[in-house]
Amino acid sequence: MWVVTYGDLMSLLLTFFILLLSFSSITEEKFEQALESLRNALGIMPANLSIIHMEQDAQARRPAPRNIERMAREMQRRLQVLGREDDVDLEYEDGGLKISLPSQILFDSAQANVMPAAFPVLDSLADVFRDTPEAFIEVRGHTDNRPLLSAARFEDNYELSYARARSVTNYLNQAGEVPMEQFEIIAVGPSQPVATNETEEGRQQNRRVELYVRGDLDADTLE
Repeated sequence: MWVVTYGDLMSLLLTFFILLLSFSSITEEKFEQALESLRNALGIMPANLSIIHMEQDAQARRPAPRNIERMAREMQRRLQVLGREDDVDLEYEDGGLKISLPSQILFDSAQANVMPAAFPVLDSLADVFRDTPEAFIEVRGHTDNRPLLSAARFEDNYELSYARARSVTNYLNQAGEVPMEQFEIIAVGPSQPVATNETEEGRQQNRRVELYVRGDLDADTLE
């Protein structure tokens, strides 16, 4: 009888040492992966993962409903036809499209009336806006930081920046037939420079009108 008991004991010891050997070959990463698989199988969520986080991740994976890229391509094509693609900057920002129009193609110095030479550029933008009624357009006027001359029509750069943004908006609305309710006008003045105001080149870059286009755009809107 003792032989049977001894044999069982040796078998248990052998099994124990084999188990120890197998654990020694499992890395921490593999152990975590196995544990995570077990948690998922049992429907257990980690303590730091909430329903809110899961919903946010699902939203991040969901395709964006906007058709901003197609709008940008259409604008770029129209500007290339006019030979003005180098005069207008298009870039994606915060899920929308930013269109930067330098003041030298829009206005005379210290003036807010849109020059006739800028009409074809604004007409091209208006054509695209008109085809996308879901778009919301924020029009921002920017200036450099130089004080206006005492004889200037406007009191300061903020008033000038508003007048310029308003002129662009009015043109898009009246000549371009884009509904006024799609626009918001903001006077930024010299508060958001994109370049130094110490050089003429930098000041020229700071004098601009920017259009921020946002909204849920139908993918089949633009043809």
